[in-house]
Amino acid sequence: MRIPGVPLVQPGDDLAALISAALRAGGVKPLAGDLIAVAQKIVSKAEGRSVRLDTVRPSAEAED
Repeated sequence: MRIPGVPLVQPGDDLAALISAALRAGGVKPLAGDLIAVAQKIVSKAEGRSVRLDTVRPSAEAED
């Protein structure tokens, strides 16, 4: 199930707080044993681990 109401994640965001707020706002109450999966892309964005593609220069080996 997708959690509606999760805003665009920015560097430094508290993912647990964002997800918790979205669940509450949507009236969703996780039950014991429920799992919440988070995409690595979102975790990386919150950690500030993104790179602008136009700043990446491939090595000669990568271009082969």
